[in-house]
Amino acid sequence: MELPQGKYKVFRTRKYTIYYLMDDVEVGGSPEKKFVRGGHEFYFFGNVVVIKPVKQTSRAQEGPSA
Repeated sequence: MELPQGKYKVFRTRKYTIYYLMDDVEVGGSPEKKFVRGGHEFYFFGNVVVIKPVKQTSRAQEGPSA
């Protein structure tokens, strides 16, 4: 698994190294497990976990043009 370019925070536990992505970048590779919870996507690559915030799409309606 290769970490994408961008800003991220790193947290280490006894079992995992956790990368929290700060930028909206694509996570490459094929994770062993992937799921979405609490507005975040979690990617598991062995003892590495990548957490990416889910990009919120705004559904604002466009106003009438003048």
